[in-house]
Amino acid sequence: MSKPINIERKTKLAQLIMMKGSISVKELAKEFNVSTETIRKDLISLEKDNIISKGHGGATISSNYLESHFDAKLFKNIEIKSRIAQKAVEMIPEKGIVILDSGTTVLQIAKLLNLRSDLVIITSSLIVAQALENTSNQLLITGGQLRKKSMSFVGNWAVKAIESMQVDIAFVGCDGFHADGPCTRSYKELEVKNMILKSSKKVVLVSDSSKFFMHGLYRFATFDQIDCLITDTNIKDEQRELLPSNIEVSII
Repeated sequence: MSKPINIERKTKLAQLIMMKGSISVKELAKEFNVSTETIRKDLISLEKDNIISKGHGGATISSNYLESHFDAKLFKNIEIKSRIAQKAVEMIPEKGIVILDSGTTVLQIAKLLNLRSDLVIITSSLIVAQALENTSNQLLITGGQLRKKSMSFVGNWAVKAIESMQVDIAFVGCDGFHADGPCTRSYKELEVKNMILKSSKKVVLVSDSSKFFMHGLYRFATFDQIDCLITDTNIKDEQRELLPSNIEVSII
C-alpha cells in the first residue's frame, strides 16, 4: 500500500523539481525512499496545483508556475552565464558583504559562492537561497512577499531589509534594456532593485548579450548608476556604444 500524500514531502518534491528542471519518477522515489506509486500520487497533486507538468516517467516544473527565465530560459545560454559568474566571483573581496538579486545569471554566481566561506551573502531570491542552503558563508534572506513568477521576495518588507544594509558589492540581473539603462518586467521587483543600488558600494550588472535585444516595462537604473557590466562576446558594437565611459565593461 502506498503512503498517503505528505505535505512536507510534497513541498520538498516541488523544490527538487524546481532546482533540477526535470527528474524521473524512479529518481524521486529513491530520493524520498518511497514507492514509485507514492511519487506518482504526489506528482498528480502537484500537477493539479499547476506547479509541475507530469510526463511519461517523470516531471518538469510548470511554465505557468515560474516565469520563462526560471523555466525554459533557466538553461538558455547556460555556458555563457557560467563564464559570467566566474568573472563575477573574481570581483568579490575577501570577507566581503555581497547582495545577490534574482535572475538566472545571478543564480550561477550563487552556486560558485558555495566554494567560499568568508562572506556575508544577502539575497532577495528564494532560488538563490536554495542554491546556498549548505553554504559555509553567512546567508541572510530579506524575506517579504514571495513573487511566485520569479521566486523572489518583493514588497515593503524586502525593501526595508535592504535599506538597513550597506554592502560591498551587488550583482544585479535584468530582463532587457532601454536606451538609457537596464529594465525589469515587474513593478514589484523594480523597488527592490532600486534599493539594492542605493545600498551597495559597487553595482555589477550581469547579463548575457541576448538581453540587449529584449525590453521590459520598467527601467530600474540608468547606466551611470552601474559600475560594471559583465557580458559576452556576442554584444554588438552599436550596443556597446549605448554604454557610457564610466562603466567598466568585462566581456568574457
